[in-house]
Amino acid sequence: MLTGKHLIAGDWIAGATTFASAPAHGPSHDFAVGTPALVDAAVRGAEAAFPSFSALPREARAQFLETIAAEIDARGAAITEIGTQETGLPAARLEGERGRTTGQLRLFAQHIRAGDYLDRRHDAALPDRQPLPRPELRMIQRPIGPVAVFGASNFPLAFSVAGGDTASAVRRPALTCGIAVDRPVNITCT
Repeated sequence: MLTGKHLIAGDWIAGATTFASAPAHGPSHDFAVGTPALVDAAVRGAEAAFPSFSALPREARAQFLETIAAEIDARGAAITEIGTQETGLPAARLEGERGRTTGQLRLFAQHIRAGDYLDRRHDAALPDRQPLPRPELRMIQRPIGPVAVFGASNFPLAFSVAGGDTASAVRRPALTCGIAVDRPVNITCT
């Protein structure tokens, strides 16, 4: 499951230099070193994908989040094993965090379907208002571009690239570039 590469704009990128992880237990793995050029490529990839992704209907974005949750669930044992090796956290803690992560993803999918994230507002015109009339005002949340998520190393799932910050950005919709700033450095644009 570990590639040691960065997933950027749909391609696995090896990078020029690698480093070996220093796990709490289990085997060490080699990971590609993140560079400013790779971050730039990730941001450019997210920006290029933004127009088509932001045009997706709400149901497609909701299904996208539910698919991510299902994939995390399907790989649960492997994710927990890698997490315990890399962080030294107990399996029970990571299993709980994994449940929180998939729960957040599914919750945001429901939020997307309900349309509440749009925060639609409508203020009727007040033509007789003094000292000046007020025109009709309408407001709706609209996506403006990609969002960067910096993951916390002490919460490898729920408060990291896979967690609520990324899921909330997808509901807007926006593309997210998750950059985990601890070992291993991961650049993933989803």
